[in-house]
Amino acid sequence: MASAQKVQSYLAYWFQLGKPIVFQRSQTQCLPSPIFQGSQLSGSFQNCWQRIMQNAADCCLSGTDESIAELLSDAWEITDCSRCVMARTRVVRGVKSSASGCADLSSWPNSEVPQPRTGVSSNQQLDDIRQRLGDRLPAILSQNPE
Repeated sequence: MASAQKVQSYLAYWFQLGKPIVFQRSQTQCLPSPIFQGSQLSGSFQNCWQRIMQNAADCCLSGTDESIAELLSDAWEITDCSRCVMARTRVVRGVKSSASGCADLSSWPNSEVPQPRTGVSSNQQLDDIRQRLGDRLPAILSQNPE
């Protein structure tokens, strides 16, 4: 079973490649922008997620067949695609072939462009760099006593 957080992460990766959620009954789509605000999912994403949860049985990622409600059931899990290392769905119980989200993207995989990623906390990254420098500085100074 894929948790709601795992499904959100799965959708965030595909949203970065321009793949929207499709609502079958109303024949509308949802593609939030921006997807992240720092390291958190954006308000636009959260609004789209609320709409998805209200219509979970009626919507799916463009180019796929399984609904978000199915992904949240214990019959599905989210794994890495062997073709492009992006998140993809896989049936756990029963038999159903599921195309990867990349199946309808003729220009994907593309190693020439940045890969989709999770949100980034600039402050956390700067703190990590500062910590690594602080750890190494005494050793660097002892090598160069000038």
